[in-house]
Amino acid sequence: MTADSRFRFAHDLPPLDAEPAVREAARALVEAVRQAAGRRALSAESYAAALETLGRVRGQPLALPLLASGDGSGARVRLADGRPVLDLVSGIGPYVFGHGDPDLLETAVVAAASDVVFQGHVLPGPEYARLAESLARHAGPRLETVWLSLSGSMANENAWKTILQKRAPADEVLAFEHAFHGRTLAMAALTDRPEYREGLPVRETVHRVPFHDPTDPHSTQKSVDSVERALAARPGRIAAMCFELVQGEGGFNDAPPAFFRALMERCRRAGVAVWVDEIQTFARTGELFAFRTLGLEDLVDVVTVGKILQGSAMLVSDDYRPRPKLVAGTWAGASVGMAVGARILERLEQGGYLGPEGRVAHLAGAIDRAFEALAARCPGAIGGRSGLGAMQAFVAWDGDPAHTNELIACCLEEGVLFQTAGSRPMKVRLLPPLDLTEEELDSAFAALERAIRRVASRYGLPPHD
Repeated sequence: MTADSRFRFAHDLPPLDAEPAVREAARALVEAVRQAAGRRALSAESYAAALETLGRVRGQPLALPLLASGDGSGARVRLADGRPVLDLVSGIGPYVFGHGDPDLLETAVVAAASDVVFQGHVLPGPEYARLAESLARHAGPRLETVWLSLSGSMANENAWKTILQKRAPADEVLAFEHAFHGRTLAMAALTDRPEYREGLPVRETVHRVPFHDPTDPHSTQKSVDSVERALAARPGRIAAMCFELVQGEGGFNDAPPAFFRALMERCRRAGVAVWVDEIQTFARTGELFAFRTLGLEDLVDVVTVGKILQGSAMLVSDDYRPRPKLVAGTWAGASVGMAVGARILERLEQGGYLGPEGRVAHLAGAIDRAFEALAARCPGAIGGRSGLGAMQAFVAWDGDPAHTNELIACCLEEGVLFQTAGSRPMKVRLLPPLDLTEEELDSAFAALERAIRRVASRYGLPPHD
């Protein structure tokens, strides 16, 4: 992007790691830590004991029996017991350049040594200013108000409070079926997973809207009709509609721009805030913002971002700027997370990752071709493809949870980490680092094919060899 005189901080006060001596010292420390981590490994007995202890102190076992060693490079990471794993989940998205990225680690080391560990909205430091300024610059003139926060749920809470303040007394919300927006009390209500709020009081009134169904030519009209019914039934009471442009937890369900535009335009005509949750889609769809990938930037009032940012943020239009005292908190983020987040934005912009010919688009194309080849070799096993850019998913067989979970376990035994998404049907999702190599992709899909054949042979599923 071209220089903008409104955003001068990064130019006037470059980061500390721009100093050659500082960068050299950080590089030496990162290399020393990498070598030390590479020499360590737990015995199988100690590894099992560590997992058991973690499960006990957490009150429940880890979702997958995995504990990292601190030693990794790109998509490859070594477990604490020395086993190598090819990671195509990236911590559910945030490891945008994979494990052990030297540039990001050096940035982190410098930030960790500068003044304070965490920063808040009182006496913020240069890392805070640089990240907030970078987000505002990239979001464009309609969304230049930025509030930093820690988790994606916190960014969504800030967004919901801001909308409620603007739209009072309206206090109800439209949200999609299969939506996921976080695990705080309010966000659990917006999330369409009853098991995530079992035993909790539900204080938000949520009107469910069907998400796009690619098999139904009338899907868009049905969703618009659902919004119309809610608006008619609750005049003046609906404050916002919350959009995931690719549903994450819900199964990486995607939709064409026309679907979202029809709903957003109807909301705007009714004075209902258009709130876009980009916690997971941020920087994974070919542009920094998925709403820009889909050409919806003229309709967005509020957007939340996270994961790849190494923290989270709310960005709002002038109409939804919160009044003083509404949004605050002791912490806005860690100095390390803010510094690394700003560096990630810089690299994405300058490193050729974005746009129709960018590296994200090329990675998406490579994944598409890998799936097509795998489907040809394993007929009947691969279906229900969905997603956008560097967030992709597929249905294995008919999406039965037992078969899908066993496939994930077999993939892990083959040395590759995938994760599930959705439940009706359950899918296998990929959130790879953006620098995933062709060799790593080939290795991952070879392991996936072996795992498919193992599960298929146990249950009499296709492909039938």
